[in-house]
Amino acid sequence: MIVSLPANPVGSVGSPELYQEIVDFCNAHKILLIHDNAYSDIIFDGAVGHSIFNIPGAETCAVEFFSLSKSFNVTGARISFLVGRRDVIAACKKLRTQINFGKFIPEQKAAIAAMTGPLEPIKAQCAEYQRRRDALCGGFRSIGWDVPDSHGSMFVWAPVPQGHGTSMEFCMEMIEKAGVICTPGSSFGPSGEGYVRFALTLPVEKITEAVQAVKNSGLIG
Repeated sequence: MIVSLPANPVGSVGSPELYQEIVDFCNAHKILLIHDNAYSDIIFDGAVGHSIFNIPGAETCAVEFFSLSKSFNVTGARISFLVGRRDVIAACKKLRTQINFGKFIPEQKAAIAAMTGPLEPIKAQCAEYQRRRDALCGGFRSIGWDVPDSHGSMFVWAPVPQGHGTSMEFCMEMIEKAGVICTPGSSFGPSGEGYVRFALTLPVEKITEAVQAVKNSGLIG
């Protein structure tokens, strides 16, 4: 079972109770649980991100990936690691050694320095993402588009307004009429149809401009 919370693209997070239910289920049915924990440092409204290994019983059924790409803004460096059950780690190591020779040593040293250094910049970054979330979701709601707040990750999952066809058709309308780019939910699979994804990768000022452009386009209302 693969679990990724906070989740891209929908911006949902998992409660400790949900994590416990997942761990108990996997242990009961002898299922390997793979937890993708890439967004655990980008979580909003006072909530706290979790490692799966905060949950009793996870050590017998789980492994967890963590990426420095999101927390430390080093996406291009492709630095991540896997922790958890020794047998799974050993099998993964055997596979990886047939693919490449590992990370460039200076990048590994930089990753160690980042993870053992001050964490205040990560908290400040999370607060900035929340300000952007508030500007986007609150801004859209103020013009009549009922977009729920994202609870985590750097993404917002918005329902396609009624009367605008498929998610792809609406994305094209957004580009042509408002000059705003979003991703069709259908690109994430059939269950994503009816939604679009926004990325919180621009400053609040630019997000506010985008909201105003959508308002001026007449697409909402």
